[in-house]
Amino acid sequence: MISHISGILEQVENNLIIIDVNGIGYKIFVPISLLNSIGTSGDKVKIFTTLLVREDSISLYGFKTKEEKNLFNSLLNVSGIGPKSALGLISALSVNKLVSAIASGDVDVLSSVSGVGKKTAQRIVVELKDKMGKTYGIKPSELAVGVPGESSLISDAISALMTLGYLPKEARDLLLKRDLSGANNIEDVIKIALKNSA
Repeated sequence: MISHISGILEQVENNLIIIDVNGIGYKIFVPISLLNSIGTSGDKVKIFTTLLVREDSISLYGFKTKEEKNLFNSLLNVSGIGPKSALGLISALSVNKLVSAIASGDVDVLSSVSGVGKKTAQRIVVELKDKMGKTYGIKPSELAVGVPGESSLISDAISALMTLGYLPKEARDLLLKRDLSGANNIEDVIKIALKNSA
């Protein structure tokens, strides 16, 4: 297997890049988010890769982070999800948003991605919800926005922090470290949570 490729960026196209490694050009399909941040021709780059061998083709898929790569591989294990759909999901949603949507069963977010219908989104949730903890080292219950006994104010604050890029577990841990006794509304909670986090 090819776990990663380091080399010189030779070409950037609509949905793929070509990396030159000692005179050999590797064509790698990548998410749009990577295309926008990969750099320009001549730059030295490192990409985490998954090699897919099919009956009629051998293809390389590349990602900026190991988390994206792991999520891509997890999505491929879902019935009815091929590499194109998996890449589309990762292109449309950040890892945080995608993991959170799967863990919380948010079918609407998943089905908002082009090429992913409601039934496919439901399959993704059913087949991957319990696997999120294994892949990301956190329990599914910690990924979900709310947990039993948690106040709606805290749940709302976690949701707000998630929109700022925090994983649900990170958001909850941040709130648990703060004295929120003086907070009367969600704005107060967010201000207190972010005050010393920079």
